[in-house]
Amino acid sequence: MSAAESPTAGTPVTLTKPIIVGYDASDGSRRAVLWAAGHAAATGQALVVVHCWLWPFFTQDLGPRTDVKDSGLRKAAERIAAEGLDLAKQAAPDINVSVRLITGFPSEVLTKLSAEASLLVTGTRGLGGFAGLLVGSVSLHLAATASCPIAVIRQDQPEKGDVLVAVDGSPESDRAVIAAADLAKTLHASLRVLHVRPYSRHALTRLPDPEHDPVVQQALNLLPADTELTIIEDSFAEPSVPGVIVHHANRAVCVVLGAKGNNTLGARLGSAVHAVLHHAQGNVIVVR
Repeated sequence: MSAAESPTAGTPVTLTKPIIVGYDASDGSRRAVLWAAGHAAATGQALVVVHCWLWPFFTQDLGPRTDVKDSGLRKAAERIAAEGLDLAKQAAPDINVSVRLITGFPSEVLTKLSAEASLLVTGTRGLGGFAGLLVGSVSLHLAATASCPIAVIRQDQPEKGDVLVAVDGSPESDRAVIAAADLAKTLHASLRVLHVRPYSRHALTRLPDPEHDPVVQQALNLLPADTELTIIEDSFAEPSVPGVIVHHANRAVCVVLGAKGNNTLGARLGSAVHAVLHHAQGNVIVVR
């Protein structure tokens, strides 16, 4: 698949790391490719569509079958990869897009490729009903192991809203603020900075003025003084950090989180991030 392995002819060469998106022909991966293509167009970055296949691990009979044109397991995998490439091209004809067909498990392949990416994009797989909100194991694995930010996409064209970044004062949180500000600028959206403070029965549910919250102010100090972003500040004291984030996520175009924060007890993926990935109904970006 020589044509699919090369960047699209005539497209400009970008010097930044590309966006990488996984594609397996599922509905979730289609949404991921469409979102990634639109984001690549908005940021001027290259896009790489990756399809992972496992059959070479189990058999050497990869086809084609005698007298059956375009048959066999390899041809089937190539068709899926080409489908992902075509989907991206149709969504954003002017982007620099290429495709790679790689033997291996998606979680392992995409984790390795994340070192070459500026952003890793994946879809979700649901089970219907309430369980349909749950994120797939591959997405959770990537959120915990990827070397770059990972976008978990449920909506390829989300409704208008702000970019929500949840902060807790950790280094991961600071990196999330920078990423969220860049995304808000790209989307021409406002930036909502949300801090859920430690809860006690005697604490006010909400500070009368978020300017008194040092964690919010730390986040704002990371932004340029002359930023043109519309910034909304929120500070709450509630018993459930992920519950507050998920509640506000319903009005956001995207939620941006640090991979782990001050409440993680050393876990590779913070408990709040894990819960938000499962239950947020929109797109989530996890910054490592």
